[in-house]
Amino acid sequence: MNLSGALEGPSEGEWGYTVRMSDIDKIADAGFDTIRLPVRWSAHAGKSGRYELDSDMLARTDEIIDYALAKDMNVILNVHHYYQIHHNPSKHERRLEGIWNQLAAHYAAYPDTLIFEVLNEPHTKMTVERTDALNKRIVANIRKTQTDRWILLATAEWGSLPGLIESQPPQDPRIMLSWHYYDPFSFTHQGAEFFKPTPPIGAQWGNEDDLARMTADFRAAAAFRDTHGMPLLLGEFGVFDAASVEERVKWISTVRHLSEANQFGWCHWGFSSNFQAYDPEKEAWIEPIRAALLGD
Repeated sequence: MNLSGALEGPSEGEWGYTVRMSDIDKIADAGFDTIRLPVRWSAHAGKSGRYELDSDMLARTDEIIDYALAKDMNVILNVHHYYQIHHNPSKHERRLEGIWNQLAAHYAAYPDTLIFEVLNEPHTKMTVERTDALNKRIVANIRKTQTDRWILLATAEWGSLPGLIESQPPQDPRIMLSWHYYDPFSFTHQGAEFFKPTPPIGAQWGNEDDLARMTADFRAAAAFRDTHGMPLLLGEFGVFDAASVEERVKWISTVRHLSEANQFGWCHWGFSSNFQAYDPEKEAWIEPIRAALLGD
């Protein structure tokens, strides 16, 4: 489960959600075994020199990670919403490397249930070739001190299936590859006002052609995984809240079952921000969504 809408905002709480330890309890107690923690580290790092990370943000991530690990959960620590690197990589790649040098050192003693995810959804000028090269450099830097740490690598084109298939990931026995799935976008993002132009509400999904396309996509991802001999995580998938619960359930359940049929791990986007599985006003799971993710 993605703890979305909190630490990847400009500041925690600015987007309406602040992580509570009781939320982690609810996620664990429901039966989820992993949280993905998106953090906008670019808003909490120096602009030059060692690109020093803000100590308060490190302490906050420590608090969340320590609590989740104590609940026997896996935690994926992700660099999220680093918008500048996507548009000006020549200026920001070194800064991202500096951020990871510090994160790797800070969490060096943590168990391997803490997973490092280098960069969320590279796009625009972070081309396939540029993303592959940057991934390799950051992996090499982390491996200087942590030979067994699991590292999760996203690929270009917003972490999409085409970006995954075009990538040439570094060969390493402790690397997982990541992809995100929100197809068709006109369905999953209907009514999502943060995207312009906003896809209109009312799109439906689930006919034979829809199922065939989704099945083919997952088979293609599995074939890439098998060719490279690396585990593959579906790091994000979900449907914006403007769609009906019934429509959301149909799509989410199909993605979840195709993931498991193809032996992918998965993380739903998200918990109680947008694309929510948990209603913070009612302090209760949206039961059909929870069941779609965890039921038989």
